[in-house]
Amino acid sequence: MITPAELAERFSYARFHPQFNLVTWHPTGVLSNERADRMMDFIEMAEDPQEAPFHRYTDMSGYSQIQIGFDHVVRLARRRRSYQGPPVKSALFAVRLISVSIARMYEELMIESPIQVCTFRDRAAAADWLGVSVDLLSAPNCEK
Repeated sequence: MITPAELAERFSYARFHPQFNLVTWHPTGVLSNERADRMMDFIEMAEDPQEAPFHRYTDMSGYSQIQIGFDHVVRLARRRRSYQGPPVKSALFAVRLISVSIARMYEELMIESPIQVCTFRDRAAAADWLGVSVDLLSAPNCEK
C-alpha cells in the first residue's frame, strides 16, 4: 500500500491523495528510459491487489528534456498491459509537442487495458476526467 510519506520520500515530486485514491506526479528535469523505469517499478510495487486501486496524474510540463526512446515507450506499455487489477485512470498532462506525442503514443498502446490512459493539454479537463478539483493537480509547493 502506498503511504504519502513513502511516496514523497522516494519521489519528491509526487503526492498520494488517499481520499481520492490518486497519485499526482510533477517530475522535472529529463525524462529518460531509466527514470521512466523507476516510476513504473514503484507503481507496480504499490499496486497491491488487496488494496483499493489508485488513479494517476502525470504532469509532463516540467520536463526540460525528453530522452525516452519510442521503443522504450512500447516496452513500458507492454509491461503495464499485464496489470490485472481493477480499472484505473491515468491522466497525462502535456503541452509541448514532444511530450504530447509520447503521451498519445502511450495512450494508444494502452487501449483495451484496465489502465485507461488519456492525454490532456488542459489541466481542468484532466481534473474533470479524474473527478477532482484542478487545485489538487497543481504542482507541490508552487505559487497559485
